[in-house]
Amino acid sequence: MALLSLTPFLSLAVFGLLATPAGFLHFRKSKLGLAPFVCILGLAIALVSTVWLGFTSPSPVSFGGFQVDLFTLFFSGVLLIVAIFVTIASLQYMREDPNKGPFFGLLLLSTLGMIVLAASMDLILLYVGWELMSIPTYALTAFRKKDPNSNEAAMKFFVLSALSSALIVYAISLIFGVTGSTGLTAIASSLSTAGPDVRPFGVLAIVLFIVGFGVKMAVVPFHMWIPDAFEGAPVTIGAFLAAGAKMAAFAAAFRVFIVGISAFNVDFYSTFAIVAVVTMSVGNVAALMQKSFTRLLAYSSIAQAGYILMALATPFTTTNVPLGLAGGLFHVLNYAILKTAAFVAAAAVATKLSVTDLNSFNGLSRRMPQTSLSIAVIFLGLAGVPPLNGFFSKVMLFTGSIYSPYSWGGYLALAALINSGFSMSYYGWVIKRMYFDEPGDESSIPEPRIYMAVLWVATILIFAIGLYPDPWIRLVQSAAAALVGSRGL
Repeated sequence: MALLSLTPFLSLAVFGLLATPAGFLHFRKSKLGLAPFVCILGLAIALVSTVWLGFTSPSPVSFGGFQVDLFTLFFSGVLLIVAIFVTIASLQYMREDPNKGPFFGLLLLSTLGMIVLAASMDLILLYVGWELMSIPTYALTAFRKKDPNSNEAAMKFFVLSALSSALIVYAISLIFGVTGSTGLTAIASSLSTAGPDVRPFGVLAIVLFIVGFGVKMAVVPFHMWIPDAFEGAPVTIGAFLAAGAKMAAFAAAFRVFIVGISAFNVDFYSTFAIVAVVTMSVGNVAALMQKSFTRLLAYSSIAQAGYILMALATPFTTTNVPLGLAGGLFHVLNYAILKTAAFVAAAAVATKLSVTDLNSFNGLSRRMPQTSLSIAVIFLGLAGVPPLNGFFSKVMLFTGSIYSPYSWGGYLALAALINSGFSMSYYGWVIKRMYFDEPGDESSIPEPRIYMAVLWVATILIFAIGLYPDPWIRLVQSAAAALVGSRGL
């Protein structure tokens, strides 16, 4: 069973290595080559095996620092869906690019690093997954080599990511010095009985982990690279960074703080609550002032990170799985679908209009009606409007905060509710531009079928999860229970 549990990881590794040489092979009349189809096949095998393991694995499987449990499978499923959406959208976006092989190979290897993060129960393995996720994304961000904006974005991304990696390594060394182990369950057991002489080192390690993970999670004040990276990278890679790399960083943070560090008698929950409020507030206010659609999506993703961070502001016990944690996982799923689709819509507009300035969205519903409808649904879902999927995950997050044992839980929920309402100002502004403003040119624009396929699948999921949330709520509650139960205390 242990070998079968490795199927998603092996599929991504094997096909990731095959994708680059497959880029040199072409069909007779096709410009795409074999690389994207190798990529889709590898992702499909990984996703099918992940779903199969979710239904057939009654108990966690642990080996060599990996733990394949429902939490791992949940995050793997979410990240693989994001990767499949990005890959399919890239069939159109990368059609004329001669470097398709390396592009899709790097995409697969980065996805492999992401699901390794979700499965890591050892800090050394977690760091390996972190680098395996990060290094390919540097190259993917700078893939448009002749575009100075792309190169600048990749450089900023690289410098801050390298800093975050260094801080995480330092935090791991401190934890090892305090506990003598890099295994999360052993760390939890050791920290639960830690004396006052090692307390300062433990607190410093917590701070370093928050900063290191915070860069990839794009929480304030470690969010500076996000707008430039999302605008400079290929638009589909912006989706991969926003919905893939960011969610993988949250998976790593959930593992480290809930499994390893929550046994330490330190109140880091208040810190996460403060950072969550600041992050969602700064993201929403900055998004309102943007003139570029991709930068608006970037700041919107920062605000959404603040909502998910609320899940880490709730204490955890082995016998009680907080509603906020389950809500956080639910919002991970909903955010991944919504934000990936938003960037795919941006790619559709950029492909046909060659600009992503918000002025180009004036009267867009008359020129690209399907894309406009998808954007409207996506934005309403991100704002948490019922009966779309974002509504229920926000309700769970806010309710979990209200029932927090801390007195500030209600204030955190109120701040999040106000921010959620405020976000409608810029989401509604874009919708108003598309449906009520006059276009400069009223000629109809043919909408790319590949993009439309992704957008319609995402739109169906947005409505399906929102109208029938019960099975998804049970799934995230089980995934949260698996995570809390893996503490072994």
